[in-house]
Amino acid sequence: MAFHVVYVAGGELDKVKKVNYVQEIKNFAQLSQPYNKMVMMNIPAIEGIYDLSYVSPDEWTELVAITVTCSGYGENDYYNLYVNDERWFDTWFPTEVKEGLYLGTSTYVYKLQPKSDFRLRFVNMSGTSKKVWLGIRMLTENHIDDGKKVSIVDVQKVSTPSAPIDKSELEANSTNYKQQTPDNT
Repeated sequence: MAFHVVYVAGGELDKVKKVNYVQEIKNFAQLSQPYNKMVMMNIPAIEGIYDLSYVSPDEWTELVAITVTCSGYGENDYYNLYVNDERWFDTWFPTEVKEGLYLGTSTYVYKLQPKSDFRLRFVNMSGTSKKVWLGIRMLTENHIDDGKKVSIVDVQKVSTPSAPIDKSELEANSTNYKQQTPDNT
């Protein structure tokens, strides 16, 4: 048993072989050093809106993933997530397990400008205490550890609300919740 292969020279296969062509593919990873950062906030048992922020390094990076984890959330708690003041996730409800919100791959990343701002606005509708973690996975240029000391994070610090929950938030959440309830007629 035999088979025959026909290859047309000069086609797309030859084009991909060229190393420079890979750099022309939109959102193809160009950086190779992983850099992962996680920030956390303690939310007290007080209804309100709480902000958690992170600013990326002062260099071009490539975003691979964003994860959000929340302990002790109420079923009506939710958050919005902004990247450089652009809303990426709107009225997103926490889940039982850590959630990968943006997942790039080794072949698809989102290019971040230096000092990109990530802001998670958590709406604590339940008024229960909880911890919220925001994880950012990026690629950077190769860096050699320059002997910097590890900073100690105050994991006991409790956040204060950045804003109260106003009547429009309560009405919007009540409407969203009613729309999701299957028993509503």
